[in-house]
Amino acid sequence: MMKKLWGLVLWLLASSALAQEAGLRLPVNGEIGIDPVGAVFDYRIDTELTPAVKALVERSVRQWTFEPVLRDGKATHAKARLHLTLIARRMAEGFQLQVENVRFSGYRDAVSMEPPRYPKQAAINGVGGDVLVAVRVDATGRVTDAVAVQTSWPYKKVDARAAEKWGALLEGSSVEAARRWRFEPVDAALHAEGDTTLVVPISYRMNVDRPPREGWHYESAGPARPIPWLAPSRQAFDATGLMDGEVLALDYSVKLKTPVVGTAL
Repeated sequence: MMKKLWGLVLWLLASSALAQEAGLRLPVNGEIGIDPVGAVFDYRIDTELTPAVKALVERSVRQWTFEPVLRDGKATHAKARLHLTLIARRMAEGFQLQVENVRFSGYRDAVSMEPPRYPKQAAINGVGGDVLVAVRVDATGRVTDAVAVQTSWPYKKVDARAAEKWGALLEGSSVEAARRWRFEPVDAALHAEGDTTLVVPISYRMNVDRPPREGWHYESAGPARPIPWLAPSRQAFDATGLMDGEVLALDYSVKLKTPVVGTAL
């Protein structure tokens, strides 16, 4: 997956009415390590940033504190994926960089994730969409179950009948491929349970199905379905910002103690 180069060139914003009113957003993804007392001992950013923004983010993250992560009642080292959204807001004296949102997730690194076949009928008709798949992975990294959670059609207005028809094709291909995926074995030092539930977005795109991401547009989505092997209390999750093939683990989380949202960098 190609990385996107993100930089804040604030002098370009001076003439932007949208930036003056709503701000310019910057998603930042990475990894964070937490020691037994809840301090940050390791930190990595995967999103490419300008040096100035990178320095501001790192200075802030290094000061965060977390609730200790417990395993068998004892505090332990932990790792989590970091998903941070920054916003540049126009102030009287210029622009200010703030934290708009932050969330953390667990992950299991993939050993093999062969992409699904593009359904022939969908390809002939130029149909593309996004399927969110949930997989259950055991301690050895083998997928023991897979299900399509939801199918969506960004930038398109799709009626219910078409959504059902094409959604079934894309979801069937997605689940078929997901059952063959393999992931790294569970890290016993960081996970008390062997099984992990992962959600992974899969994008089907035709060359004619790549409209620009700016401006107002239609967006259609099929019904969201529960993950059969999870209890109702564990069904809620936020997959916002996940890229095609990126893995989000639902069974593992850390809790931030430092007030971060709304703070300036």
